[in-house]
Amino acid sequence: MGLKREISTSGILFASVSATIGSGWLFGSLYASKMAGPAAVLAWLIGAVAIIIIALCFSELSTLFPVPGGMSVFPAFMHGHSVSFLLGWISWIAFIVIIPIEVSAVIQYAANFVPFLFQDERLTWSGYVVAFFLTAVLLFINVTSAKIMSKTSFYITIWKILIPCLLIVLFFYKSHNFENLTIHGFAPNGLQGLFASLSIGGIILSYNGFQPGVALAGETKNPQKSIPIAIIGSMLICMVIYCLLQLAFILALPPESIADGWDKLSFTGEAGPFAGLAVIIGLAWFGIILYSDALISPFGSGIIFMAASARASYCMSKNGYLPKFFQNLSSNNRVPVQGLLMSFVISLLLFLFLENWKEMAAFYSAAICLCNAVIPVTLYTLRYHFPNLSRPFKIFSYKFVSMTAFYISSLMLFWCGWDIICKLSFVIVIGFVALGIYKVLAKEKFIFNLIGFTWLLFYMIAIGIVSYLGTYGNGIGLIPFGYDFVCIAIICLIAIRLALRFRLPNKKSEEFIQKVLHDLKHERIKNNTQEVA
Repeated sequence: MGLKREISTSGILFASVSATIGSGWLFGSLYASKMAGPAAVLAWLIGAVAIIIIALCFSELSTLFPVPGGMSVFPAFMHGHSVSFLLGWISWIAFIVIIPIEVSAVIQYAANFVPFLFQDERLTWSGYVVAFFLTAVLLFINVTSAKIMSKTSFYITIWKILIPCLLIVLFFYKSHNFENLTIHGFAPNGLQGLFASLSIGGIILSYNGFQPGVALAGETKNPQKSIPIAIIGSMLICMVIYCLLQLAFILALPPESIADGWDKLSFTGEAGPFAGLAVIIGLAWFGIILYSDALISPFGSGIIFMAASARASYCMSKNGYLPKFFQNLSSNNRVPVQGLLMSFVISLLLFLFLENWKEMAAFYSAAICLCNAVIPVTLYTLRYHFPNLSRPFKIFSYKFVSMTAFYISSLMLFWCGWDIICKLSFVIVIGFVALGIYKVLAKEKFIFNLIGFTWLLFYMIAIGIVSYLGTYGNGIGLIPFGYDFVCIAIICLIAIRLALRFRLPNKKSEEFIQKVLHDLKHERIKNNTQEVA
């Protein structure tokens, strides 16, 4: 038996919204303001539009193939197991990184009242104990059942939407520092600062809550309807909330807090940005509520991303990338307990190697940008070579949308900077080494599909070179701002041509596709029979 399909449309929509409104709104407005100034409002809008374009590609693929942890399956149809493994590995790590990110957000806010939990920009030993306890609670909720996870997310999401909306109303009512919009100019750091805020200012992290909707596709009752609503709907809801939150944040800032420039923005209570501002503008009672919300909002996202990480490992195991015990489901609730336990263990290790929220968020952004770049290429090649597949959700002008999504994702990856891209490359190498060791120990053969991997190998090397020569993340600055846009565009055009040329034979791809579609049909028949019985 496979995973149960028992999550409704509203359940997966609320799961996506809950995953999106996490610690990003608690810290994102502060970091985006420091990098982009008042133009941060525009950055949130640009970020939402960009992610919606990318999400359209995910929507078509995840409704065509509504399988658990589908992100690691999609690339295998056209480019083989090497690309599929890389995407599965990176997305799995990215999902897991979110767990300590959200737990760290809870602890960092709590440190305003219990300072011995977080000192010198990192957790203390007491903080690690609390982190262990909170992560264990996330594990317990997910092990209980997918249905309970969905219901828990529903109620937490109601709270998570209510508090930011109430904050927006109260802040607009109490603060009117409109001069903040023009002090030092609308975009004090120019377009470079605006674009950098998308990748390392917390905006990508904040908007990528649609990813669990893809990972949970195999457990939705009606994926053709549920997934587009969840992915696109959650982005639209959160876009409005985030843009208004950013504007409310800027208008509430005391003018003296930015007297020395937006990059030196500082005020009392900055460790908990919105709560600190609430006290400053005379809403101390609401500041207490915000500190409470800082414990609930990230925790809700942690629940969803732990579930998504376990489903990703389940799917990778079915594809032969992880040991078979990751496919074991609990006898009562049919959830991948081994995957949840592994996510729990890796999360605890990440607390030791990534010191704080900001460092974790930077790595996550790079990882998820690479995943977002691969999916549009998969969609492009699949539509180009298999145009007649029955698609429940079909995007318009797939060539334009796919290329645009690929270019946007590539720019966002580039904006993460040379330092972060180096770390991501190291994690990729570790992944392939781990896969090789597993296959040797299990005495199993792994077909590398070097031909299908050609386009992605070129893409990663080229992005790395341009990043090193660029101006972001300690690049040497040989390629000035503006010219890097052209370089990334050329890389994308070459990569897409390579992806169309170097792929699996059509016959092999078709066999793989038909097998997955047949398995999905068989599962639907089995589930319907069980419901009737």
